[in-house]
Amino acid sequence: MRFLHACFKSRPLFTIGLRRAALVAVLLLGTPTDNVYAATAPASLSKVEKARIEVMLTDELQRIVNTQKRIEGQGTHVTVKVRLDTRTEMIVVDLGKNYVPRYYGDLEVEGLLRELTIGASDLLMGIISIQGVEFRYGGKEIYHYFPDERPPNSTPRKNATGPAASTTVVVAAGHGAYFHYGYNDWRFQRDPFNGIQEDLITPTYAEELTSWMEERSRATILSPRSHSTTALHTPSGKSWWQIAARYNLEATFPDNSSIWNSGKYPSTAPLRDYYQDINSRPRFANHVGASTLIHLHTNGLPGNPTASGTRLFHHAGRAVDQSLGNSILCCMKELIHAKEPYENYTVPDQSTAATDNGENSQATMPSVIVEVGFHTNASDAAALEDPVFRTAAMKGVEKGYRLNAENKPCEPFGIASIPNAAGPQNEPIQHIVNYRGFPQFPVKAKMEFVSCQSGWTCNHFEVTFASSVLSPLVYTTTCRVASPRPPASFRVRTTLIDDDGVKADPVEHSYTCTTPAT
Repeated sequence: MRFLHACFKSRPLFTIGLRRAALVAVLLLGTPTDNVYAATAPASLSKVEKARIEVMLTDELQRIVNTQKRIEGQGTHVTVKVRLDTRTEMIVVDLGKNYVPRYYGDLEVEGLLRELTIGASDLLMGIISIQGVEFRYGGKEIYHYFPDERPPNSTPRKNATGPAASTTVVVAAGHGAYFHYGYNDWRFQRDPFNGIQEDLITPTYAEELTSWMEERSRATILSPRSHSTTALHTPSGKSWWQIAARYNLEATFPDNSSIWNSGKYPSTAPLRDYYQDINSRPRFANHVGASTLIHLHTNGLPGNPTASGTRLFHHAGRAVDQSLGNSILCCMKELIHAKEPYENYTVPDQSTAATDNGENSQATMPSVIVEVGFHTNASDAAALEDPVFRTAAMKGVEKGYRLNAENKPCEPFGIASIPNAAGPQNEPIQHIVNYRGFPQFPVKAKMEFVSCQSGWTCNHFEVTFASSVLSPLVYTTTCRVASPRPPASFRVRTTLIDDDGVKADPVEHSYTCTTPAT
């Protein structure tokens, strides 16, 4: 979450719940569910319903804006206007000219906009399906006020097909220490919450993701930040791995200042290095010709410590980026929920479209921001520090990237069917397990006997499929007898578990051992 030393008044934690209940009452939809985006399409709303929703959104976002600290360049009085675009399924929020900051890319403002995005999304979650939030300022895009900052007029290119193709992926750990010219000291970009310093935890997630991307996707991974834990960054006295990307890129490309110094911020701006840091990551990815850019962050809403779960953002209007984001979320949900402590961890079904993220908007390749969890939520913070959660989350990001690169849909692992089987005693009987999804091999099949023919001995057993094979999985059993016996039938419950711990719900089937022909 882009939050920089901004102050918020305490928000009543029951406000969103009451407003959601009121929204449901307006639409007569029943009780909201936890299934994000499994909701009513905006196009199906009547004019009266749409108008009432816009009023509720306006009231909620105006309330949030009224609690926010004003940033340099912003006016005191800000009037919020909200429109629900039923064609694009976007929430269009006009904050007026008074909300325009002095500097483009002011990350304090980006943090405030993120709070508004989450506030609107959480209000409609599971009730009205939306694609994202667009911000306007007196009816104009932010680039109307900062025309030189408009992103390159290029369409993000599709990833190379297949993980075996030559691909370069930039994995960018968010934030890091920077020099504040106003205070003349080195400091981290994010405030600590619940023992989490976002600047220092994102590199651990980046290293985790890098290892899985290299092993499973066979991609070449580049990082804007340094990974060195031994080298000292002399100006700050900190280890290089703790330092923001801007300085590592300056040291790496001293003669190419366009990467790490956009030159758009005056030398008198106390936060100029801070502003340049966020621009440096997509500029670096553009420079090296990366096929994909993945940003890793944790999220923060100090005014709403109940906000929880993963969020993912892509630049509005980029279908390729959205496809990548949706694939990553789908796989993150599958991998995270496979771990018992995190079976109910919130992972939405769709990436959120946004226009206020410089990390995405300036990239000329598919680019997404993965906010793994809320460090301002005590439960999320504990998960973020858990290596089990970290591995599951980053395996999910890698798998989502890989399936998207291979043009495969993200389909949760499951058993589609197991036909009943039959065969003579003392001869192998073939069992066919049709599965769906893309499990990580080896896959273990556990077979439990639900019923056993009287007079026979049945023992539970397991079969491991070591090599990756497309559906179906096939194994054999043999009813061994010393002499022919009458036909016998058995019922078996089969469960599949892949190498990442993702479990397919059990399915039962029957098989019959017939009397051999004489």
